[in-house]
Amino acid sequence: MKSLIKCFMYMTLIIVLSFALPRLIPGSPLFAMAEDISSVGNMTKDALKAFEKYYSPELPLLEQFIKYLRNLFNLDFGYSFYYKMSVIQLIKERVGWTFLLSFSSIVLSSITGIFLGIKSGLKGKESKLLVSVFMSIQAIPTFLLAAIFQITIAYKSKLLPATGAYTVGARFGQSGYILDVIEHMILPLFVLVISQIPPIYLFAKNSTANVKKEQFVKMASYLNINKRDIYFKYILKNITPELLGRLNIQFILAITGSIFVEAVFSYPGLGQLLRSAISYRDYPLLQGILLICCTYGIIVNFIFELIALRNIKRC
Repeated sequence: MKSLIKCFMYMTLIIVLSFALPRLIPGSPLFAMAEDISSVGNMTKDALKAFEKYYSPELPLLEQFIKYLRNLFNLDFGYSFYYKMSVIQLIKERVGWTFLLSFSSIVLSSITGIFLGIKSGLKGKESKLLVSVFMSIQAIPTFLLAAIFQITIAYKSKLLPATGAYTVGARFGQSGYILDVIEHMILPLFVLVISQIPPIYLFAKNSTANVKKEQFVKMASYLNINKRDIYFKYILKNITPELLGRLNIQFILAITGSIFVEAVFSYPGLGQLLRSAISYRDYPLLQGILLICCTYGIIVNFIFELIALRNIKRC
């Protein structure tokens, strides 16, 4: 019940902020965009009318907010000026690519990081080289890491495609389409995975090493309990709540990391959409992406809280 109340409060705050931010600009978002000659040059009269219809700046603020809530309930996020189409339609077309990339990366990085971390923690022998490598990777910004691999592997070595999610002209259902998508996804996915492994590995390793030092684990070893039972029933079971907390954060960071990587590789997800929205001051599109990303974060947090509570009850 408390989790639901928290989610409701967070969602309310996000909706209020999403409503308020464009209206905090002096005059209106339309006034701000009118100052940008390039933006105005790309807008049509229909787009301006759609903007005024959606925001209704002539109405009192309370009526604007009620209308905004009604629009959100109908999944109407407004009209994109740059793309000249519905925001929700744009997001529908792009969000699948982002989730494909981010979920694939978090699954692979979590399995690898947890396995290596627990293995290092159980052995008690710290691999200085492995820790140094992971610490170095963690210190490099994701977008810089993406640019390095794009230049070395895609442009210079020409081993993998440098941009996009598929070859131009390829369509779903055509022969070789899936393999083409996988080939284009390898490089951005690899960048995301290696950037996400270090924090998971270090957290799993330290958690395992700390639990291994506890008296109940030492007593189990003294009583000659099977090592496999000690690892799974005593150590892994006790670090699971901490790992869930870390994975909760990683699932949320996977989306933000994916957005930066998409911008570098021109991957047709929310990242490229966000870059265009910022460049062309497309406020309705920015609002829509903000709402989708924040809603995703709240849902992920809620799911992990439920899993953690269930795990605590079992213990």
